[in-house]
Amino acid sequence: MIKKISFFSLFLIFIILLSGIELMAQREIDIIKFPNLGMQKAPKIEKINLDNGLTLYLLENRQLPIVKAAVRFGAGEYLVPKEKIGLASITGEVMRTGGTEKMSGDKIDEALEAIGATIEVNFEITSGTARMTILSDYVDTGLAILADVLQRPIFDPDKIDLKKTSERSEIARRNDDPFDICIREYSKIIYGSESPYARRMEYSTINDISRDDLIAFHKQYVTPENTMMALWGDFNKKEMKAKLIKYFGGWAKGPGRVPQLPAVNYEFKSGVHYVQKDNINQTSILLGHIGGYTGDPDYFAMTIMNKILADPSVSRLYNNVRSKQGLAYAVGGDYTSNIAYPGIYYNYCLTKSQSTVKAIKSMLDEIKRMQTDLPTPEEMRQGKDGYLNSFVFNFEHRGNILIRLMEYDYFGFPNDFLYKVKDNIEKVAPLDVITVARNRLHPDALQILVVGRGADFDESLSVLGKVDTIDITIPSGEVKGSITATPEALARGKELLGLAVMACGGKENLAKINTVSSKTTINMILPQGEIALQSNSILAFPDKIKNTLITPMGEMVSISNGQEGWIKQGDNIMPAPPEQMDETQKELFRNIILIFKTYDNPGYQVTFVPAERLTDPPVNTIQIISADGKSTFKLDLDAKTNLPTAKYYFGETMMGPGNLVELYSDYRNISGIEIPFATQIMSEGKKVMEITVSEYQINPAIPEGFFEKPE
Repeated sequence: MIKKISFFSLFLIFIILLSGIELMAQREIDIIKFPNLGMQKAPKIEKINLDNGLTLYLLENRQLPIVKAAVRFGAGEYLVPKEKIGLASITGEVMRTGGTEKMSGDKIDEALEAIGATIEVNFEITSGTARMTILSDYVDTGLAILADVLQRPIFDPDKIDLKKTSERSEIARRNDDPFDICIREYSKIIYGSESPYARRMEYSTINDISRDDLIAFHKQYVTPENTMMALWGDFNKKEMKAKLIKYFGGWAKGPGRVPQLPAVNYEFKSGVHYVQKDNINQTSILLGHIGGYTGDPDYFAMTIMNKILADPSVSRLYNNVRSKQGLAYAVGGDYTSNIAYPGIYYNYCLTKSQSTVKAIKSMLDEIKRMQTDLPTPEEMRQGKDGYLNSFVFNFEHRGNILIRLMEYDYFGFPNDFLYKVKDNIEKVAPLDVITVARNRLHPDALQILVVGRGADFDESLSVLGKVDTIDITIPSGEVKGSITATPEALARGKELLGLAVMACGGKENLAKINTVSSKTTINMILPQGEIALQSNSILAFPDKIKNTLITPMGEMVSISNGQEGWIKQGDNIMPAPPEQMDETQKELFRNIILIFKTYDNPGYQVTFVPAERLTDPPVNTIQIISADGKSTFKLDLDAKTNLPTAKYYFGETMMGPGNLVELYSDYRNISGIEIPFATQIMSEGKKVMEITVSEYQINPAIPEGFFEKPE
């Protein structure tokens, strides 16, 4: 009789067999010998200095019929005054998109697309770059276009406006990602909020940039003596040198070399900083202090120390904070270094709100332990292998070598630095690691930044030290204080506002308005074409609004009851983000009926604005500032009828935030109130939207609970 084998017995046999397979696999893997990383040899690069100061680097590589170029400019945002941050970035992009004296930006796009080539230009904080990739058969075409882009851009105003709109959209979204907030605010903490290494664009700085500013920046800084150019690929060096002299040899010198990068003055001290973000259940943490320089004598020991402490996959932080304690979704860090100014040392952690302080304390323990516990042989092996195995990719592409060589040359850094890294990393000993940790890490003088929902934290952040709460509210792009509010201007402003109230129906009629509803057709004018949408909106004064937007993808409902807000699309319901709630309140403040209903509010500042331009018909302009000073707009009033003809403000459109103008026409009398049935919205001088009213009601009945969270 055959005995039945129990499930438990089968399971036990399976485990034993599996263990044997694993042990066998481990033994076989242990036998495999991986070769040591070979020494990297520097390619033969020809360096040429032209008479105008342009430095060239040439490297032949005939493997593929392609030529690539990389240009380095010494200029960057650090040269821009604080009131015009973003100037360098806009200059770089519009150098390329705005076209040249010979060819528009769109024509350049077509010409490059026809031959499968690309040319790009951009500026960052400390430098700028231009890149070109082209088939070698068309290299003359590419060099001619590149030379024109660098030397003779025309800065098309339309392309400037397009870039400005793009930058404003970036600003509007900059608080969406908690970790992005961490990185941005941490730079300010380490370098200082006014430091060129930390400051960021704002609506106001974008608004303040003119085409003349771009022209001046280009003339001052985009010059041959501030430019280095590397080319590599399928060419003959002698022939390429002749081509470069042809296209770039006549580039006239500028005023001289750009100023040196500003120094960083840092004081080691502790600090706890908090950014409140209530619409998340995960905390983002950064802690650390100033970093170092690439040329520091202990750079290599510092590199291995950082790998052992904070490598995001195999490190003490990973093993303890994430694996053993389960406190982090992700944890790691870096001790960054730059050639010309210090980098930042930071450790990061993403954890649930309820383990915020515990995770921070665990990170602090590991940093301190780095100064006392000598690295094990296995940690040293993993640290060195982890670094060197990624380090070899610095040599994967010849272009990477040339670009790095330009950087080294610009700052007078040893050209062979990269080729000594492998030997210097391998020389690092355990004692070097613990020594550099003691010298370089300052666990008692860390700056700690936390972004999250403080109400859910396991402990108050105050147990770590005095807490500095950071306000990340995005400053409005509205221009305040530009109008002189003299007693005469204020009196005239109030007078004109009163005349407008009378023209639109009178104080008594307007005071009776509690709710309004409208049905409109919205024609959106986008670069891709026009889109027609339907909108149903109901407003209960002073602060409740419900809007239903009917789109080809279905209905989208947005509700605000003055305290809370929601967005519903299909079956999905989500809280309105704080930024949207803030913008909704600004829109309500700008509502003309609400302003006219409350025109005698003593908190409003209403100022007459002297004529800035001739209009037909003539208008009188007033500026209205809210009681809290956070919102403002201008209103044009027809000089004869006193009806509003235009409203000017900084706000949001589907194309992003910008300087907007609403133009009103087709006034109709509804229940004794003059209502414009046609509105055009202009953004940066271009029409982006047309709104036509099909139905308008004053004081319609509103069901109970109409402005509450939708089901």
